[in-house]
Amino acid sequence: MRPLSADALAFFTSDRGRNALSSLADLSSGLAGIEALRARGCSADEAAWLLDQANLRQRALKKLGPEGAGLLFTQEALEQASHRAVSEWRFGRLRDALGPAARVLEVGAATGGDTLALARAGLSVLAVELDPIRAGLLRWNVEAAGFTERVEVVEGDATGRSWPDMSAIYADPARRQEGRRTLSLEEGSPRLSALRGIGCAELLVKAAPGLDPDEVPPALGLAFVSLRREVKEALLAGGSLREHFAAAPGEGRAWILPGGHELRGPIDLPARTGPPGAYMFDPDPAVTRASLIRALGQELNAWQLDPRIAFLSGDTAQETPFARCYEVLESGPHRRKTLAAWVRKHEGSRVDVKQRGLRGDPNELARKLPTRKGGPPLTVFLAQTDQGPLAVLCKDAAPAG
Repeated sequence: MRPLSADALAFFTSDRGRNALSSLADLSSGLAGIEALRARGCSADEAAWLLDQANLRQRALKKLGPEGAGLLFTQEALEQASHRAVSEWRFGRLRDALGPAARVLEVGAATGGDTLALARAGLSVLAVELDPIRAGLLRWNVEAAGFTERVEVVEGDATGRSWPDMSAIYADPARRQEGRRTLSLEEGSPRLSALRGIGCAELLVKAAPGLDPDEVPPALGLAFVSLRREVKEALLAGGSLREHFAAAPGEGRAWILPGGHELRGPIDLPARTGPPGAYMFDPDPAVTRASLIRALGQELNAWQLDPRIAFLSGDTAQETPFARCYEVLESGPHRRKTLAAWVRKHEGSRVDVKQRGLRGDPNELARKLPTRKGGPPLTVFLAQTDQGPLAVLCKDAAPAG
C-alpha cells in the first residue's frame, strides 16, 4: 500500500472523492478494480488510493464491525486498532467510572477507532493527533460516524502542555519505531513519561500485551485483557481508574471477554504442585500474563504440575471463564511411542498439543500421531517437570453436576 499524502487527503474530502468512496463496496480487487476506477475518470494515484481503502475497509469489518465499511484508514493505524468488543467493554467501564458528563483527552488518536468507541460510550472527546494526514482522516471518520457534536479534533502535540477541564487521559501509543515494533513504554509515541507529564492523574493507557511488567511505574496499575482466549492488550491505569481497571501493588488482574469476567489476586502465593489428577485446566492466556496461575489454582482447588508450568490439575471438573477444563484419560512420562499408543487406544480424530517448558514443534508432533476419522478430539498436555517430561492425554470435560 502506498503512503497517503496531502493530495490523497484532499481527494478523499472532495465531492468527487466522497462519491468514489461511496461506491467502493462493489469494486473488484487488483488490476480489475484499478481499471474500473480509471474508467470512471480517476487518475492512477486516485485509483490506487481508493483501492487501498477498499482493501483496508474489508479488513476493518473483522475488527470494527459494519462501521468499518464507511471509514478511512492507514494500514498501521488499522493494525493497531482495538477490536470493537474490547473497546466497547473498555470505554463502557471508563464511562461508568467517570460519569456521563466526563470529557476525555485522547492523545495520539490516529484515524479514530478508539475515538469513535469513546463517543459511542457516551463520553465527550478531545482527540489530538500529531500527524496531519491521520488528523485529516480522523476528522473525516468523526463526520462519517455522526459524532461531530461529541468529538473535537485537534491537530498537534498533546504533550508538554496542560489541558484544563479534562476528566481523564486515554492513549494507545504507536508502537512502531523506524519500521520495527517495540514493546517498551518509553519507545512508543507518545512516551509513557510524556503522557504522565500532562498532569492528569486519571490516566488509562493501552499497551502491547508483551510489555515488560517491570517497566510499569509503581504509581500505575497493570491488567491484561483477552478476547476468546487471545490476549488483546495490556492496560495501565492511574488515579482512581486504577481500582476500576488494574491491579494494586502485589496483585495481578485479568479481564476475560466476552462477559467482562475479572480475576484478581496476589501474585506471590506459594506453589502447590502434584501429579495429574482427574482433570486438567488450561488457563486463559490473560491469567498467565497476569501471574495469576496460583490464584486461579486456589479458586479451582487445583495445583500445578510443576512450579514453573502454567497448567493446572484437579480432581473436580469445573466450568470457569478463566480456564478450559479437560478430563484426564492417560498420564505418564512423555515418550512418543507411548503417546501414539494412547491416541490409538482412544481413537482420537485429531489431537491438539499444548506444550510448556519443552522444545520441539507441537504442531508437527500432532500431525504424526495416529488419528482416525469419527473419533473424539483429544488434547495432549506436555510439560517439563522436575521428574522429567510429562504427558497427559485428555478429552473435553463437562462440569460435574
